[in-house]
Amino acid sequence: MLLPGRWVGQTPDDPGKVLRDLFVVLLLIVIIVGAANGNALVVALSGLAFVVAVTARIWSALSLEDISYSVSSTITHAFIGDEIELVIGVENRKPLPIPWLRIHEFIPQGLEIVGREDDFIDYMGGTPLDEAVSLGRYERLRRRHKVRAVNRGHYHFGPGELTSGDLFGLYVKKASVIRHDWNLIVYPDTVPLPGLELATARPIGDAKTRQPVWRDPTRPAGVREYRPGDPVKTIDWKTTARRNELFVRVYDPSVSQYAVVLVEGTTTDRPWEGFRLDVLEALASCAGSVAQHSLERGFRTGLIVNSTLSIGGRNVVRPASGPTQLADILESLAMMRPATMGGLQRLAMANARDAIPSGATVFYVAGQLKESAVAYVLELARRRHPVTTLWVGREDPPAIAGLNIVDYRSAFGVGSRMAGNEFARPGSSRNATADAGEMAPLG
Repeated sequence: MLLPGRWVGQTPDDPGKVLRDLFVVLLLIVIIVGAANGNALVVALSGLAFVVAVTARIWSALSLEDISYSVSSTITHAFIGDEIELVIGVENRKPLPIPWLRIHEFIPQGLEIVGREDDFIDYMGGTPLDEAVSLGRYERLRRRHKVRAVNRGHYHFGPGELTSGDLFGLYVKKASVIRHDWNLIVYPDTVPLPGLELATARPIGDAKTRQPVWRDPTRPAGVREYRPGDPVKTIDWKTTARRNELFVRVYDPSVSQYAVVLVEGTTTDRPWEGFRLDVLEALASCAGSVAQHSLERGFRTGLIVNSTLSIGGRNVVRPASGPTQLADILESLAMMRPATMGGLQRLAMANARDAIPSGATVFYVAGQLKESAVAYVLELARRRHPVTTLWVGREDPPAIAGLNIVDYRSAFGVGSRMAGNEFARPGSSRNATADAGEMAPLG
């Protein structure tokens, strides 16, 4: 079969198949007995039934052979509220027509089918989508459906199931795919943070660096002989005239402005009871908003998050300011799951050389404060890193000497998304933010 995706293969046929096969054998016996007794009518009727049954059996066996089936879209990344057009494609690549084909697809929770918002069915954490089609020889069909992104997350589609059989419906064949090649990443919400200050320990031009980012014209360092490729505007005409040879001005390299967002993925001090969904969403949204805020102001911005991420996610995004930097950061935040891979301080220390440049502004986003992480953040402050803690926990922010904590609960709706529910559990129907069907247990 030509079936894109991770296929389980053909599922066992229905139990009635055994009885129908016995019936075919019985017809063959009746034909033989009728022929031996010279009963032409019995032979003719039994022979006709036998031919129909055998034809149906063969037709059913071939019905799902050389069938191409896929679920795809031109969009792989979206924001909450965006509508995505899904294309369900099925193609019959053989000369045998398919009189009927039932398609059963699975839309993961966190996405809703446009036009079916009121009749949502929570089935294994998602919504079933069914199609019934028929295919002629070498025919290709496309069915289009729109889904709306409701929650952030990394969504894989499946399981999908194809069911077909013979023209008479005597035999049924099924095949299943556990996951399609296409997947969708929905970014977390971001909000403006007009009151957030971006303090820096190193304004442009106040320090030198061995790795130049750009030459600061306010810091002349001398002159040197002209080399091919030097900008004309750097030529020092006085020195050139005095020495009768081209010389150019050189400058000390200026440092860049850096910002690093540290995200503590822990949502509660009682992880054995589950996790706090509103806090988890606030962590992702707050971190994304801070990253967007700092990038818009010219800071080279990075991310360090100790949450477990779905496959392909990066826990460390090194500071940069390129056109894709915000998308890279938001993608990692979209993949956050309600469990951590260890202490934030260990992850940050292991990557500090590349991910936390000297003097970088540090934003510590947390809904729970871990003693080890707080100690590390305070140490960064002692090393002249401007540090701001953004609090999105349910409780009032604690008072810790030396730690500047800003309460951002109201900006990200903490406590309002799970009214009456203290904890959510991995795999529960409310958890629509992580990989569908791949939720890791909390440790």
